[in-house]
Amino acid sequence: MMPFAKTLAGARLLLLISLVTGTGLASANDTLQVASSADTQRFLARAEDLLTLGETAAAYQLLSEKESKLAGNPFFDYLLGVAALDSGRASDAIFSLRRALIVAPGFSGARMELARAYFESGNMAQARPLFVQLLDEQPPAAVRAVIDDYIASIDASPAAPKSSLRFHYDVAAGYDTNANGSTDSQQFLGFMLSPNNVEADSSFAELGGGFSWSKPSSTRVAWYTNGRLAYRHNPDADFVDSALVSVAGGMSWQRGKFFGRAGLDAYWSARDGSANQNQVGLDTLIGRRLGSQWDLSLGIRGGALRYDDNIDIMDVNRLMFTGRLGRAFSSGGSFGIELVGGNDSERRGNSPYGNTKLGGRITLYAPVGHDRMLYFSSGSLTSDYDGLFFGTPREDTQVSTLIQVEFRNVLKDGLSLTPRLRHIDNDSDVALYDYDRLEISLNLRWTPQ
Repeated sequence: MMPFAKTLAGARLLLLISLVTGTGLASANDTLQVASSADTQRFLARAEDLLTLGETAAAYQLLSEKESKLAGNPFFDYLLGVAALDSGRASDAIFSLRRALIVAPGFSGARMELARAYFESGNMAQARPLFVQLLDEQPPAAVRAVIDDYIASIDASPAAPKSSLRFHYDVAAGYDTNANGSTDSQQFLGFMLSPNNVEADSSFAELGGGFSWSKPSSTRVAWYTNGRLAYRHNPDADFVDSALVSVAGGMSWQRGKFFGRAGLDAYWSARDGSANQNQVGLDTLIGRRLGSQWDLSLGIRGGALRYDDNIDIMDVNRLMFTGRLGRAFSSGGSFGIELVGGNDSERRGNSPYGNTKLGGRITLYAPVGHDRMLYFSSGSLTSDYDGLFFGTPREDTQVSTLIQVEFRNVLKDGLSLTPRLRHIDNDSDVALYDYDRLEISLNLRWTPQ
């Protein structure tokens, strides 16, 4: 809480007294003299008493229930705005207080609260002119002191970061023990499997590139977009050569100890030159900082996962939940524990691919010397399928581990070199889906400065 907030209640009272008497501020005696019934006057007095006692949540609940009936009464809109602002609803407060000023442009109390609502939402460009206008209206000394403190705080706060656009370009090479992610068995249920359905190892080469763009609209809100294009060639298993296009965009925010994001993401992939699968979904997250180093967050992702027409029996609608406890280190590193759950709902009634998911993951990101960062991730995800596969119930448990070290600014600024090791072990009740996979690669990324 800002130190001058302690005098805010007194400043509000002085503004209202000045408004009614027409002294010390722009004269607008009619602002509070809106025709209203005795019941309405008693109702507003009750709400005002709740605000005076600090019962802001109760006041907001009381007032919001009458909004459809009393909206347009500037004193009602003022009280609703105050209650919304003091209960953490700055955007609602802005809407209500602007409505009050449309009806009563001389209502300095509403202007004061609107300026503070913009301030609390991080929109300093809108807040400062309103505070300056209040000073021009010759407020009482105590009110002027509060306004001066707000303006000083705005002038001392750092400006919102500028928008940024960055590109990166990737080259990778490596070896994959199971490029097609298939069983190592030659037979299944007494039948010989096609070579394309049996584990195939191969070296690989990959080219890729992408961008990231962000545009802050205030010190607390920013819009973002990022995208990536990649192609992988497997010389000894070219039937799984793959292309990928992905894009995401949305808004991230922070307010006090709370933070979050909301956006859309999508990807499209092809295998052996033909479309294979695509997904479009919604990604949301809300979190809270627990002290200076720990944070707790909850994420929800939902979307439609669709496959090529030949295998559209695999089409599902996916909903996933994640809960994460993280710790940030002063060195720039972090540690996180994440729980994952959700389900895939089959799109076709005869599909066995609907399932429920449950798992967890740990991650570590830490410096290991100058311009070197270690990343480690390991997790397990169990998928319990609803239908039968070849007459057998199916449950898969996939354990995946990734470890890499990024060497930054190799030879020149913006050039990084990353050796990477990734292992996947998919244990399934149905032998056809039981496999393990080890990938070793060296990745080169160029990010122009």
